[in-house]
Formats: sequence, C-alpha cells, structure tokens
Amino acid sequence: MKSFPVSPQTKFIAGLFCSLLWPATAAAQTWQYHSTSRFVIAYSPEQEKLALQILDEAQTENEQLAQRLQFTPNRTITVYLCPTQSSFDRITGGIIPHWGEAAADPSRWRIFLKSLRLNEGKQLTIKHELAHLLLAELAHPQRVPRWFNEGAAILLAGETQHLEPALISRAMATNSLLTFDEIEAMLSFPNELASLAYSESYHAVNFLVRRYRFTAITKFAQALAQHPDARAAFQNALGEDLWDFEAEYFDYVRKNFRWYFLLDESLLWGAGIFLLFIAAYVVTRIRTHKKVAEWEEEEQNPPQVGEENRQEEKDDGKDRQ
Repeated sequence: MKSFPVSPQTKFIAGLFCSLLWPATAAAQTWQYHSTSRFVIAYSPEQEKLALQILDEAQTENEQLAQRLQFTPNRTITVYLCPTQSSFDRITGGIIPHWGEAAADPSRWRIFLKSLRLNEGKQLTIKHELAHLLLAELAHPQRVPRWFNEGAAILLAGETQHLEPALISRAMATNSLLTFDEIEAMLSFPNELASLAYSESYHAVNFLVRRYRFTAITKFAQALAQHPDARAAFQNALGEDLWDFEAEYFDYVRKNFRWYFLLDESLLWGAGIFLLFIAAYVVTRIRTHKKVAEWEEEEQNPPQVGEENRQEEKDDGKDRQ
C-alpha cells in the first residue's frame, strides 16, 4: 500500500502489501470501466481523464518491472480509483490504516487507489502496488513474507529517497529494532513504527541484493511458490538459512546505522539551542567576572585627590580648546 506516514521532518512514501477480504462494492458507487489486455480500471465518471493516465502508467510500469524481475506476468489486474474516503474504506473492508493511501489485493489481483483530492493533490503512482502483485504471482499460491514484500516493492518502485535511516538508528539506541516476524503485524502499527518497519524492510532487501545480486528477489519469490515455509524457500533459493541471514542483516545495520540519529533534524535543533544557551551562559560569566575584577581593582587602588583634580583640569582644558 502506498502510504505517507506523517513526521515533523519528512513525509515518508512506502508501500503496504495486504491480503484483503473482498467486500461487496457499495451500491451507491457508480463505476465506469476501461480495459486493455493486461489491466482493467474502474473509476467514477468525473475522473475519466485521470483514470486513463493511470492506465497508461500501469502498462509502462508493468513492462519495466517484468523486465527487472525477468518474469512475464499473466494475471489481469483490476485497478479501482476511489473518489471518496468512504468508497476506499468500503472497497478495502476498512482494514487499511489511516496513513495508507493505496493497497494491493493479491487474492483477487486488484489495486485500490485514492483520488488526487484525497491525496491532497500529490501525484499518484501505481508502481509500488504492481510490484506487490508481480511478487505475489511469482510466489503463487503461497504468500510473500511482509519484510521481503515491502522491502522489494520499495526497491523496485525507486522510493528509497523517502526512507529515514535515523529511524533505525534511534531504534538501535533504544533496543527496539523490529524482527522479521514482528514486521508481519505492520497493519496494526502507528505511523512512526510503520515507518521503521518500512525502513528495516527496505534495508533488509537491499542487503540481500548486495550479497546475492538482484536476481535474489526473483529466486526467493519463485522458491516460495514451492515451499510454504519461508525459511525452507530461502534455503532452497539462496543456500543460506533465513535465521542466519537475519542475524547477519542486524549486524550490518548495527555497523552502518549506529550514528545516524545524530543527523536527526529535531536532535540537531535541540543540540543547537543547547549550545547557544551554553555559549550565552559562558559569555555572561566572563563579562560578570571581568566587571567584578574591575570593581575589586578600583577598591584596592582608589585614585588620589590630586590626580583627580589634575585630570579634571585636563578635561576642562580640552573643553575650552
């Protein structure tokens, strides 16, 4: 699912894959349809232009993804462009978190998008959802582990610029990194925890690709079709135990992300304010100390009366001149 978790520093774009229970489409929603050999798009009458643009994009992105995965998909995919939040909630069964902006249903090969106005005018993209469905087709009839599914979709969709390494760094500092098994519960996570799950998932798949090259994504997904247990599929595809890979991945994370929290914007602002406070305190102390020293010197060496008179005469002479 396409999502924009909210944080003070950035908006994070990632995808959330979910197996949806398909509810009956609300009778109040009137759908129009347009189709190609690979896609069908359903839309409300006033969104025909946008729907056709999305359909063109879907065909282009589908070709690119198929080429990268070295796989020819055969399933026909239906895309629903939902004009209202209520229609999106009804058609997805209401199980998408409030931060979710799109979803993919691999059980029926469907994608659900919110309209532009629901997304505050942000550009819609379908590539992330297509990546989920291509991975699902590779692994069919078995399901794809969420950490792998999310991380691969982010990588394939090129959404890495929205990830925040500081999230992983902060989680390390508090000993709260998510395991692969814990990421399975992503749908129930609040914004920040979901963002952490997305970041961890992406970096896990990126670590996988660094070790075994990009073909590892296709190999693992295809092995899942033959092995319901992800651990057995991983062993069959890549010759390594999944638990060992997870342990090595966490070692990689601890080595490469430990100090990213120092670059966190809120931390930098806080540190800057603290340093300004310290600087102001030091300057004030120096000035106070200097003033006290001057007073003590005047008390120890008071000026002589004659000297004062001579100084006053000099000052008068200067005024007359």
